[in-house]
Amino acid sequence: MPSLSPSSLPRSARGQITWVTAAILAALLGGGYLAWVWVPVYVVDFEARQVVRDFMNRAVKDRDDERLRTEMIRRLEMLATDQIVDERGAPATVPAVALAPGDLVWERDTSGAAPTLHVAFEYVRVVELPYLDRTVEKSFTVDFTQDISIPDWGPSR
Repeated sequence: MPSLSPSSLPRSARGQITWVTAAILAALLGGGYLAWVWVPVYVVDFEARQVVRDFMNRAVKDRDDERLRTEMIRRLEMLATDQIVDERGAPATVPAVALAPGDLVWERDTSGAAPTLHVAFEYVRVVELPYLDRTVEKSFTVDFTQDISIPDWGPSR
């Protein structure tokens, strides 16, 4: 039985790009492009949720809701910035998570057996798709309810 040497193989089997290779390469490039565009957007959303959880934990001992709300809005605005074109056509820098105090729901309920805090807001990110000259609006919702009772760890020693 004769062995097949590289020169006796058909031409398509010696390293040419096939349609399968082209499809895999296109899928990898497309996935890389989507990750390059969308991963930073979702990372900022994750960080925004961490900030909200942090301030809900602070609310366990701090009863000054107005100060907590104001500080949380300020921290959310410092997470990241977006470059947009304003109404005059000039480039402008705006916070990625921009909230007005009226957009934030901050409800402390101390009437029940376990006091709770409900924090909710919605914000919109404008995502520019490079090389496609398009922008997409993505809406994110943050809605948490947390028990804010002070834990009783038993008698102190």
